[in-house]
Amino acid sequence: MLWFKLGWRNIWRNRSRTMIQLLAIAGSLAFAIWMQNIADGSYEKMISDGVRMGSGHLSMHHPDYLEERRTELFFDLRPAISLIEGKTDVLAALPRLHVPALARSSRENSAAMVIGVDFAIETTINPLLHKNKIIQGQLPETPDQAYIGSRLAETLKIGQGKKLVIMFQDFNGTITSKLFRISGIFKSGVTQIDNSTVFVDRKRFAATLGNENAAHELALILPNRQCMPPLYSLLKQTRPPGSVFEVFRWEETSRQLADTITMDHTQLKFMLFLLYVMVTVGTINLLLMSVLERKREFGLLRAIGMEKSRIRKLIACEALILGITGSLAGFMAACIASFYSWYHGLDFSDMFGSQEVAGMLFEPKITSSWDWYSMFGLSIAMIVVVVLASIYPANKALRVNPAEAMRTY
Repeated sequence: MLWFKLGWRNIWRNRSRTMIQLLAIAGSLAFAIWMQNIADGSYEKMISDGVRMGSGHLSMHHPDYLEERRTELFFDLRPAISLIEGKTDVLAALPRLHVPALARSSRENSAAMVIGVDFAIETTINPLLHKNKIIQGQLPETPDQAYIGSRLAETLKIGQGKKLVIMFQDFNGTITSKLFRISGIFKSGVTQIDNSTVFVDRKRFAATLGNENAAHELALILPNRQCMPPLYSLLKQTRPPGSVFEVFRWEETSRQLADTITMDHTQLKFMLFLLYVMVTVGTINLLLMSVLERKREFGLLRAIGMEKSRIRKLIACEALILGITGSLAGFMAACIASFYSWYHGLDFSDMFGSQEVAGMLFEPKITSSWDWYSMFGLSIAMIVVVVLASIYPANKALRVNPAEAMRTY
């Protein structure tokens, strides 16, 4: 305790300089923790929105479908549905068909992606089917109706109630056409989706393709990502032998989104690294100035026989006190800021509107998360950085010649 008492007194010899350094440590740590929590919250939001629009937390596909995306690479839904029956972690199971096609109106034609969905199930899950995305008409109520993107409607020069002919290749490779009437037009804000997407009734579309039980994917929506690993392992183990489908994680089916999150997280780590470097430089500067001002003191201590290790311990204690005090203040400030952004959220929708991220629609209302492991990790790292910053000033103090130092005033 003697060393800590001496260290505490020494750092307050110059109060203004110490306060500035403590504010730098506390402010840097608070910013680092808050940004980490905000980033984790935004990633969760991106994944939550992405899996509902995309292929779910987990999904089932033909083993070769993700690589080739060919129409004939479908699987039978019945054994897949049986596999997930009774699984309480599955909030929703969304069977879908994805078929490239040519969309034709009486005036124009355009390439399109026809998606067969069960509207009754997907309406409450898929963001593209929410009422706030409809700019004209309504969702289909009968199997012969279609729901199309706004840019595709502009290209085809058609509107609600007009006829739409879809030409596509069925499971046998035969060119087939089907007539639909447009029930509604949506605008998602994602250019690629608005340019080419046509939603139709899955069961009727599957029958037209040649197999009413066919699907290209079965997207599984879970309560959260923490439920995914055990369920993934269970489905892989209990999958019936000879099944023509495989289970995939969202990172495999939404690679662009996963890569975007990984890249953003890497940039965040680099930014935090630079922040810690700046704190290290500031701490070295503070302790070095303190050492130079106490040159006579260190010379006297050396002259009366104090060991070098004890002088090094004294300076390390000063750095440790700085690190602990600044980190405690920074941790408390970060908790206050994180609580606000967790409870109220940060809504940027008025400023930016809906954003397109990796081909997915992202509502820019961010709620921070609480990653206690990272929060304590960043706090401990800050203390370690400050203590390590004391090494150079301590070595400087040990180079003091006692005889020369005694002549210094």
